[in-house]
Amino acid sequence: MYQHGAMDFGGTRPGHVWNLIRMYGPDLTGLCRAGSALIPDVAGIGLSAGPEGDPFPQIRFSSDQGSASLEDAQERLDDGPCRDATSTRRPVHAADLSDPWWREHWPRFTPAALHSGARAVFALPLHAGGVRHAGAVDLYRRTPGSLSRADQATAAELTAAATELLTLERLGLDWTGAFTEARQDASGAGMPIALTSRRTDATAAVPPLVRWFDHASMRRVRIRVHTVSIRHGLVRADADRFALAVHETMANSVQHGGGLGQLLLWGRNSRLWCEISDHGAGIGTTLRSAHADRPRTGVRQRRVTGFQLIERACTSMDITTDTTGTRVRLCYHNDAGGSGHG
Repeated sequence: MYQHGAMDFGGTRPGHVWNLIRMYGPDLTGLCRAGSALIPDVAGIGLSAGPEGDPFPQIRFSSDQGSASLEDAQERLDDGPCRDATSTRRPVHAADLSDPWWREHWPRFTPAALHSGARAVFALPLHAGGVRHAGAVDLYRRTPGSLSRADQATAAELTAAATELLTLERLGLDWTGAFTEARQDASGAGMPIALTSRRTDATAAVPPLVRWFDHASMRRVRIRVHTVSIRHGLVRADADRFALAVHETMANSVQHGGGLGQLLLWGRNSRLWCEISDHGAGIGTTLRSAHADRPRTGVRQRRVTGFQLIERACTSMDITTDTTGTRVRLCYHNDAGGSGHG
């Protein structure tokens, strides 16, 4: 019965998602405001969100009075497309709310939505890059009808970008300056930073780093990571290893994750963290480099795989992956001012 209203909005175009994040991040509200102009065939956009498993996601954005009424009705009545998208983890497509099926399916929400002037509603669950949040991006129209394929693709990309910014919020850091610098840095490599090989109290003030990469820019991003790692107190040899591990992880994202990815780098409590994420099709339980499956030749020692290289260069590595992408988080514990790799 539910298939009456469920549909597949299709996959996102990773380049479009990262461009939205680059242009509007880390401002979630600014991203949602842009969505109203990016999808002109809808009258309004709303966003409700919370941690995964939260049965009552909170309203985060409403583009107009109509979308505010719809978000409020869903929160107040515990009924509607956002609740369905959250529970089923599938997009919801109600192209004509006057269909009696919807009054039966959402007996509290449908009358309220029709009263507010909505005639069609759509909801996309917050799920991208291997991460889920409770809630959804909701769209509504004042006339019945389905979204065009182009608007479906844009809505899916807007939802993926919103999911990434919600994931960024979990880190509890101020990313405003990092995004501003990244947007100003046309090369993707950033401006040179004075190097230091000794850990000082100043490392606590090193701002986080955000970069977007593809095959052509990986080397520049690696150089930037090496520079910032030294500012965080890593001795040069350890910074070399850490930057190499980051580069290997980026290479996996480029090869298996759609050719593009995002890198976040930050320090906290004597630890340096780096998260590399993509919106590819996901990976298996083992992270492998492009060279991992090369056959052994002659009597030479077998080449160290990318997975082993990353493990050796870092204190820890965590992988989150599913059909919406992969997220790899590397950690380097530098409590002794060096040799903190595992």
